[in-house]
Amino acid sequence: MTPLTNTYRASLVLFVAAGLLGACKSSGTDTPAPTPPPTPGTPPPPQYGTPFAGVPNRQDAVMYQVNMRAFSQAGNFAGVTARLDSIRDLGVNVLYLMPIYPIGTDSKSVNSPYAVKDYRAVNTEFGSLTDLRALVNGAHQRNMAVMLDWVANHTSWDNPWITQHPDWYQKNAAGAITPVSNNGTTYNDVAQLDFSNAAMRLEMISALKSWVYTANVDGFRFDYADFQPSNFWKQATDTLRNIK
Repeated sequence: MTPLTNTYRASLVLFVAAGLLGACKSSGTDTPAPTPPPTPGTPPPPQYGTPFAGVPNRQDAVMYQVNMRAFSQAGNFAGVTARLDSIRDLGVNVLYLMPIYPIGTDSKSVNSPYAVKDYRAVNTEFGSLTDLRALVNGAHQRNMAVMLDWVANHTSWDNPWITQHPDWYQKNAAGAITPVSNNGTTYNDVAQLDFSNAAMRLEMISALKSWVYTANVDGFRFDYADFQPSNFWKQATDTLRNIK
C-alpha cells in the first residue's frame, strides 16, 4: 500500500484539545453500541509539556501536510523544524504530519508509512522522540497545532501484535491472519485487525493517548477511517477528549 493510494481514502480528523470531530463516511449499517470502559490495560505515561491553548476551531483550520521523506533534503523532523517560519507565513495554523512510526520491513513490505510496526515508537528514519518534541514545541511557539497521521485498520506483518496477540486480527477459515481486502483489492503488505476484539481496541486507544502525553500533540487524522465500526470511533474520541 503506497502513501499515494492512502491519500485518496476516507479519513477522519480529531483535534484533541479543542474536542472537534471531522466528518467521515458512514461505514454502513453497524449499530452504535454502548461505549466500553475507556481505561486501557497499559497506563498512560507522564505528561510532557504544557497543553497547547491555540488549537483553532474546525471551521478556521488551515492545514499544511508534511511528508517527511519528501519535504526536505534531510528527510527528517529537523528538516521540518528548520522551515516552521515559512510554513507559518503561509497562514497555516495546523501542521499535519504523515505517519511518524516505524514501518514494516518484513518480506511483504512495500515501504509504506501506513504499514505500522510499532504504534508507540518514532521511526528512526526521521529522528528521535526529542526531535519530534522540538518540532511540536516549535510549531506551538508559532501558534500552530500539530496533528499526527494514524491508520487503525491494520498493521505490518512484523508488528509484535502478530505473534503476541494473533486473536487481535481477522482470520480466514484455515485460521490464518488475513491481509486487508476491500472492494476487490487486496493489500498484501498489511494485516487486517479485528475490531470486534475489545482488548485490541483498548490498546489501540491507549497508544493514541500516549502521543498526547509524550509529545504534546493536539490531534489526529485517521486514515482508512470508514472501514471500522462507528462505535470504535465513538469509544476512541470520547476517551481522547477526556485528556486535559
